[in-house]
Amino acid sequence: MKTVKSLIIGMALLASATGAMILSQKDADAAKVASVDNNIARLYREDGKLITDRALGPNSNWLVGRIFTHNNETYYQVATKEYLKANDSKRLYDNTNPSLNYTPSIQRINQYFIKYLNALHAANGTPMTTTTPEMFEYANHRAYQQVGRTMNHSTRPRDTEENLYNFGYDYILKWGQQEDMMSDRDVAFELLKGWYDDSNNVSASNGQIGHFGHRAALIYTGNPVSLGMSDNATAMSAEWPEDLDGFNSIFNYTGSNPNTNFISKDAVPE
Repeated sequence: MKTVKSLIIGMALLASATGAMILSQKDADAAKVASVDNNIARLYREDGKLITDRALGPNSNWLVGRIFTHNNETYYQVATKEYLKANDSKRLYDNTNPSLNYTPSIQRINQYFIKYLNALHAANGTPMTTTTPEMFEYANHRAYQQVGRTMNHSTRPRDTEENLYNFGYDYILKWGQQEDMMSDRDVAFELLKGWYDDSNNVSASNGQIGHFGHRAALIYTGNPVSLGMSDNATAMSAEWPEDLDGFNSIFNYTGSNPNTNFISKDAVPE
């Protein structure tokens, strides 16, 4: 059977919120805000190097531009070329939805997602998978490359299996309560469910080859696999599976629903 490694798999959530760099206080109606706790918070450059002559005062709030993860650290941009570590912030929220008492952590979302993915594999008789720091770094790089909601697979620096979804921190912080995403476990399951369902697949309509491409990538995931997240995108990156025939049996399916098994949210405990 012909493989589809060179074909594009893409997904868009049409109701996604947009995200933009916040340049002034008057724009704060749609801004992400990071709160510093009782201690002084140090600042860092984009490469992770400490800025020795600047810091943020305790119990202060700062508008956040972009969010990115590098070397397993997540950073919030609070000034031009100056970043606050997420671990040094007690809370991240959207000014338009300050009641959401949940700060997304891509590290924990990824852990839950791998557990859900392996539960899905068990339900469909496919091999278990795991993650690595290298793939986590790569997936976060891929998510950041989608800034502007491009959902573009052609920019991949490597030939990897990939699912893209154009919601990230911005969407979660603004719409999390309405979409029942109020924990890292909630977000992980929402991603799994959205990719499995494939009803919002903009690359191929129902009845076309590739419509269930995201489901194929979930059930036949190579090893290792990881999630990455940016302001307005999430990427699932993995090596290609050994069973490409199995992958293609779902990818090439043109009926209404492939004969596969989904799982419940309770498959992974809190």
